[in-house]
Amino acid sequence: MSEISNIRKLLSDPNLGLFPQIDKAIKDIQTSFTEYKEIFHFEHYDLEFGTCQTQVTANDARPIITQFIIMEFPIIGLSKDKFDLLMLAAEIQNNLDATIMDWSTRERSQYDNKPLRRPITTVGGKIDFQTVDQPNNSCCVTIFREFELTYAASF
Repeated sequence: MSEISNIRKLLSDPNLGLFPQIDKAIKDIQTSFTEYKEIFHFEHYDLEFGTCQTQVTANDARPIITQFIIMEFPIIGLSKDKFDLLMLAAEIQNNLDATIMDWSTRERSQYDNKPLRRPITTVGGKIDFQTVDQPNNSCCVTIFREFELTYAASF
């Protein structure tokens, strides 16, 4: 591979990638919710690649790839704080959605060759709650965020 792929640029570029923006947003969230730091903490988020489609269009020199992305953000807290954790998760979900959409708009305006072909206009997902064994009386609230990245294939 002679150059960094567009998907790698879009996700992990230190200046304009999504992951550094998500990391910054999580740090900002932890700072903003200091009064709740006793009841929750973030675990490392995870990434899953879903459905992927590649198509060739007459207007583009390279095939266009649409990749479905699922990000999972686990938050650990005490089961007795379930209501507060769910309310926090809803607020955090909104912050994450705004971060993803802002990132896609900024990415499209700053990259010279614009690997992202369409800005992200829809972020979906859910919030899931489950109890966990360790530590005792704990729970995990997982925020799932789902969206599509549409970018040019790189060879």
